[in-house]
Amino acid sequence: MQNKFEREGKEFLERFSLPFLVTYTIGETKKMMSKLLSSSHSNANTTSSSSRYKNVTDVFSQSQLLTLNGYLPEHLVAEILYRLRVKELLRFRCVSKPWCALIDSPHFVKTHLKRSIQCNTNAAVVWMDYRSYAVDFDSLENVTAIRTAEPLKTRLYAAALVGSCNGLHCLFNPKGDVFLWNPVIRKCRKLPTAPIDFRRTNGFGLSSVCGFGYDAVNDDYKVLSIFRPEGHTLAGSEVIIYCLKTNSWRWLQNISSHFQFVGVYGMFVSGALHWIAIKTLDLGSCLSLSLSILAFDLGIENYREVSMPEVQYCNVEDLSIVIFADSLCILEDHPGICTNIWVMKDYGVGNSWCKLFSVGQSKVNRSVESTRPVRPVTYSKSGKDVLLEVDKEKLMWYNLETKKVKTVKVGNIRGVFDLEVYTESLVPPDYNFSCPLQKQPQEKKTQQQQQKNERHKFVSKGFKLVL
Repeated sequence: MQNKFEREGKEFLERFSLPFLVTYTIGETKKMMSKLLSSSHSNANTTSSSSRYKNVTDVFSQSQLLTLNGYLPEHLVAEILYRLRVKELLRFRCVSKPWCALIDSPHFVKTHLKRSIQCNTNAAVVWMDYRSYAVDFDSLENVTAIRTAEPLKTRLYAAALVGSCNGLHCLFNPKGDVFLWNPVIRKCRKLPTAPIDFRRTNGFGLSSVCGFGYDAVNDDYKVLSIFRPEGHTLAGSEVIIYCLKTNSWRWLQNISSHFQFVGVYGMFVSGALHWIAIKTLDLGSCLSLSLSILAFDLGIENYREVSMPEVQYCNVEDLSIVIFADSLCILEDHPGICTNIWVMKDYGVGNSWCKLFSVGQSKVNRSVESTRPVRPVTYSKSGKDVLLEVDKEKLMWYNLETKKVKTVKVGNIRGVFDLEVYTESLVPPDYNFSCPLQKQPQEKKTQQQQQKNERHKFVSKGFKLVL
């Protein structure tokens, strides 16, 4: 009977002790770190940097936080830190050298990002007009956006947003300088000069198109630029790609001349950049024109076609492609009437296109002369509302059930802007490490057994089960 009770007690602890321990320790860690950092800052004006560091370690050694490394296995410490926001982790780097090394490690950066994406946490918003601003997504209502501080404020002035991925933003300014920027860790990197012009374009059929995304096959971030020297067609186009790992540009095979792009910036999803394209086929006696989506796979660096939804007839310039809820979307704009939002539920499957919802122009007080579509940005936490970007000038919450709208007021944001909701991360713009998240089966099994043994050891020391 006693063995039965012991076995059931051990199973209970294995099942519930870790979640409780992680939840409890996160709260205690935040409290203790706040005291620690405030104590450190209070002495900032009266002590040298070396003595301040000594004071920090003294305060830290007196708190229970230091016992984390003494009583908790390293993987449990990591599990706790994975659940924190990036801004908190940046502060926690000063706890100790082991914690700093852990938070900066490639595996931690990737695992923290993966968890943030899976749990839909660490969301933030970045605005770009002639200046750059940022704000937490959870505090979007009635908040003042924070402007980027120097020296980045000057470097990023008048920059255009090409795309965002895993917390990194790709921008370029009127001078043709290209940057990778992580706002939350306040790091920015200027890319080497491209062999062809990478200049700003503002409409359909001008000099170049471009895009930014992540190559999961080679664990690399890439910038693609397609330069069209002669008008609308892609005949004679020149294609180059930048790889962050090698920090260099290289030439790629040109695109087939029977494609013509609609729009400038490629939308990144499912490992590829996407543009709406007009496909021209020579049938001998006549030319056939059809709409398609041209996708560039960043992994194999090749092109493929993705089918379009069966939209109603409208001007091709009233169609645009966006990413909404991590899915490929087509915006079908009918000026003066409504905007239809189409989503591809199963990527790559043509018959999975469906009309998600429509937004009437009168609902969002849109100008009749407006040439910009209403763009869905993201869902609310409840999933009942959609954040809409209207005319690139205002934000509104749109309730999918009642069809009512509510204007979002954000201080400091005026005029026309580019907006991106993204997941904050620790990914640096000089990203040059490779560390796979998936372990080999035997290695993973061995680590799980070690973790289980360590957890049993910790529980047996720290608790006494009374039955």
